[in-house]
Amino acid sequence: MAVRNFSEAQKKQNKRKNKVRKFHVAWFTVAVAFCAVVIGTCISNYSKAAEYKQQAQKVSQEISSLNKETSEIAVTLQKENHDEYFEKIAREEYGYCKPGEKVFYDSSYGE
Repeated sequence: MAVRNFSEAQKKQNKRKNKVRKFHVAWFTVAVAFCAVVIGTCISNYSKAAEYKQQAQKVSQEISSLNKETSEIAVTLQKENHDEYFEKIAREEYGYCKPGEKVFYDSSYGE
């Protein structure tokens, strides 16, 4: 009878050990998954931050370009030749011409 009780006690102890092992394996799996999610999120955030820095550089370059253009236009407008400036803009950007003036276009441009 003592052998029987000993083997039953040993079986119960093995069951408890198995439950503890399963519990530890489950927690380890959860911890590894959590770490993987955190690392993935960090990597994603760093890549997005790099993209945003590139966009910020492009925008700052565009701002400096526009500021330069604005200052050039301001200098031009401070001069006395407002009419010449507006005539130049009307001709170059909007394709206007004076009444009776003939405008010729080079059709071979870009070939």
